[in-house]
Amino acid sequence: MPAPTTPPDGVTLPLNLGLNDGTYMAESCVEVMKANCHRLALRNYTTGDNSPLRAAIAELDGVAPENVFLRNGSGPILKQVVPHLIKTSIKASARRMAKHVWNKEGYPIVTPWFTYSKVPKKAAELGLTVRLVPLGPHNDFTLDPAEIDARLQKGDGFVYIANPNNPTGNVLVTREQMEPLFAKYPDTWFWIDEAYVQYVDPSEHTYFSDLVTTYPNLIVGRTMSFAYGLAGVRIGYMLANPELVAEMDSQLTNYRLGTLAEELGVASLTDPDHLPWLREECARQRSYIRQSMAGLSGVESFDSQTNFVLCRFTDGRTGEWLKAELAKRGILIKTLASLAEANYEPYFRLTLGTQAENEFLMAHLAEVVG
Repeated sequence: MPAPTTPPDGVTLPLNLGLNDGTYMAESCVEVMKANCHRLALRNYTTGDNSPLRAAIAELDGVAPENVFLRNGSGPILKQVVPHLIKTSIKASARRMAKHVWNKEGYPIVTPWFTYSKVPKKAAELGLTVRLVPLGPHNDFTLDPAEIDARLQKGDGFVYIANPNNPTGNVLVTREQMEPLFAKYPDTWFWIDEAYVQYVDPSEHTYFSDLVTTYPNLIVGRTMSFAYGLAGVRIGYMLANPELVAEMDSQLTNYRLGTLAEELGVASLTDPDHLPWLREECARQRSYIRQSMAGLSGVESFDSQTNFVLCRFTDGRTGEWLKAELAKRGILIKTLASLAEANYEPYFRLTLGTQAENEFLMAHLAEVVG
C-alpha cells in the first residue's frame, strides 16, 4: 500500500521525530491547565526557590531539597555545571594545571562512543581531551565499567554516562557496577544522566538518584521533557551534594521556574498512574517500529527501553541520505555526527510518536527505503 500523500487525522506536518521530547503528559497536568484557564491564574510569582517542586523531587528521589538544583531544562544545567567542575578541578592541583597546559590531559572527559554528543563535542571544542570508551552493536551496546577504571587509572577526570543511553536506548550501568568506582576515585566527578530513566520500571533497574547523599562526587541529571511530556515548559534538575547545589544556585537569580511550570512539575511527579501507563504504551510503539523495520532490507534496528529506537543501514546507505529523503515528505529524524574515530554515518534514530504518527512514519520510511 503506498504511503499517504496527505497526513491523516492526528498527524501534523512537519512531523518532528528527530527530537526526543515526550509525547504524553500526565492526566493530572490536564487538570492543572484547566484550573489555570482564567485571566487571574498567573498574576503572582511562585516561590523564589521553587520549594514545592524541590520538595516533591526530594521525596520521590530519596534526597533532601538541598540536593536539588533546578533550571529551565537539563541542557542549561550541563552548560553551567560541567565547565565549572572541570575548571575548578584543574585549578585545584598544580599537577593538573601543568598537564592541562602541556597536553590538555589535566582533567579529561571519559564517556562512551555512542552517547549524548553535546558533552564530548563541547569538551573537544574547549580543547579538553576526550577519552572514548568502546561501545557498539558488536556487544549489544553494553558498557564495561572496567574500561572506565582503566582510563581513570591514568588520572582523574569527568565521567559522563547517559543511563539509559542516548542514542542507543539501553541501560548501560548499574549501581552495583559503579559504586566501587565512585569510592575508588573521589577526585573524579561522575555524571549519571538519567534523562530517560523514568521509561524503565524501578523493579527492573534501580535508579542512581539517592546515591548523591552518599557520594559527594556523584551528580545525577534529570529532565521532565521526556517521560513527563513537558518539553514545552522546560523543567530540568540536578541531584548533587548540597555544597555544589548552593554554588550553582548562587550564580542564578530566584524565580527561575514560573508558577505554571512548578504546578505542572509537582502534578507530574505525584501522579501515580502516568508512568506505568506510559511504559506500556512506549513498549507497544517500540514493538510496532521494530517489527516494521524488520520487514525492510538493508537496515536494522536495536532494542531500546526508552522513547526512541536506534537504527542503521547495513548496505552502504547513510542516515543523512534517509534524513534528506524523509524531510521531502515532511518527516524529520535524527542522524548522528561522527566523533573522533567513531563513525556514525550508517545510523539514524527514530523518536516514538503517537500510533498515527508512527504509522505515517513507517509507511513513508518503507517507501523510501524500498
